[in-house]
Amino acid sequence: MKNNRGRFRMLLRHSLIAVGLLSGTVSHADTAGLTPCYAKGLADQLLCGSVEQPLSENNSEQISIHYAVIPAIKQVHPTEAILAFAGGPGQSAIDVAAVFARVLRYAREERDIILVDQRGTGKSSLLQCDMDPLEAQFAFNDDALPIFEYSREETQKCKTKLNTDLSHFTTAAAVKDFEAVRLELGYKKLHLFGASYGTRIAQEYMRRYPEAVASATLDGVVPMQQSLIAIGEAIDDSLQAIFSECADSAECNRQYPQLAQQYRTLLDALIAQPATVQVPHPRMHNLIPLVLTQNKVRSAIRMALYSHTTRALVPLAISEAVKGNYLPLVGLMGSDSAFGSLAMGMHSAIVCGEDWPALTAQTRSRFASSYFGRLMMESLDASCPIWQVSAVKKDFYQPLSTDIPTLLLSGGLDPATPPSWAELAMVNMTNARHLIADEATHGVAGQSCADKLVAEFISQGDPDKLDDSCLKKATVRRYFMNPNGPAVASQEP
Repeated sequence: MKNNRGRFRMLLRHSLIAVGLLSGTVSHADTAGLTPCYAKGLADQLLCGSVEQPLSENNSEQISIHYAVIPAIKQVHPTEAILAFAGGPGQSAIDVAAVFARVLRYAREERDIILVDQRGTGKSSLLQCDMDPLEAQFAFNDDALPIFEYSREETQKCKTKLNTDLSHFTTAAAVKDFEAVRLELGYKKLHLFGASYGTRIAQEYMRRYPEAVASATLDGVVPMQQSLIAIGEAIDDSLQAIFSECADSAECNRQYPQLAQQYRTLLDALIAQPATVQVPHPRMHNLIPLVLTQNKVRSAIRMALYSHTTRALVPLAISEAVKGNYLPLVGLMGSDSAFGSLAMGMHSAIVCGEDWPALTAQTRSRFASSYFGRLMMESLDASCPIWQVSAVKKDFYQPLSTDIPTLLLSGGLDPATPPSWAELAMVNMTNARHLIADEATHGVAGQSCADKLVAEFISQGDPDKLDDSCLKKATVRRYFMNPNGPAVASQEP
């Protein structure tokens, strides 16, 4: 379809249901067959390997599951390791090794960290749809075509390209690969660390292989019984928090009076007529065409909510865009690079095999109350019948029942996995504790003292002994009052 290139990536970004020190020590892992390797952004030398796994129980085809080990700074517990699960769904754990090394830096002082590219991601049979460059996304009018029709068309193209049954790439199908890696490396006990979607597969691992788990930390919790489509409600709540904070702050309210109304005015204007302008490329700085639509604005603001750095720019971006200056908003759009690294085939396997089949008339009505909830459901209604992913078994949705020591972490401003989700997840956990960092967004261990708490928890094994007072420390950044920074704007006498 002419001029439609680029829309699929933009569509996916809108409708997605979704993060050292040099070491000279040698990992305890059985190093036979492992090779030294490096990961992006991490100076440390890792050990990399792979293990062959059947694609399915009824299929003789094999799939290579790739993994990496970040050696402990000092090998104090040679039979234990930390197994880190990436988010997304669709993120490669090895690709974000530097993030895990930073978030788990205190825990790594005494234990290796294992990173596994979940099947369908990274080097483990990557399932990626064709994506267009940022220029094409900026220039495309994503309000010009019905999302249902376009999603169906692009899904068919991706299915033809991948030519595989996504039923082999769900959480339930992938969990055994992580156990195979543990056995391959020879660790007796694992301390799990899951982030975002990674908390879902961590819980499934705990359910399947409880004897292998010494403890589990779930950061940004996705309950087994909670559909990822409920993220639409979390997005709305997180944005509303900005509007409320600004209204309650004399400084912010003076600079950005009626911010919520400004946002509504901006969206209404773009719904009536998208803005077509020339803007500097966010990274290259050459002028490129931008067709600004309400979808692009909503998506940029949504992604800005994940980080305090970008969150502080939201009032400025909205206020300037209403005036016709889209540069701050373009900066937020250009800062969104995470979704380009997501394996969209694997992402579709998860949401079509686990979240879409569980939708009921009641949940559909509830999720339709938010913009992104409606968008996600419409997109899945178009794409999932084409993918034909086999639905997971009904018991998959049961909350995890376990006495394994478990630490759950939530950010009070999280636009994806709010604290209420963790409360749902722990209803049948008898040895668990839920800690909330009120001013944190998504990924508490990466933006607070929780990284030290995680290390302490892994060492002690008792969540009730943790002193969480440090989580009360203020972390929210002041809003930008002008393009120069969070300074008080000058006022006329």
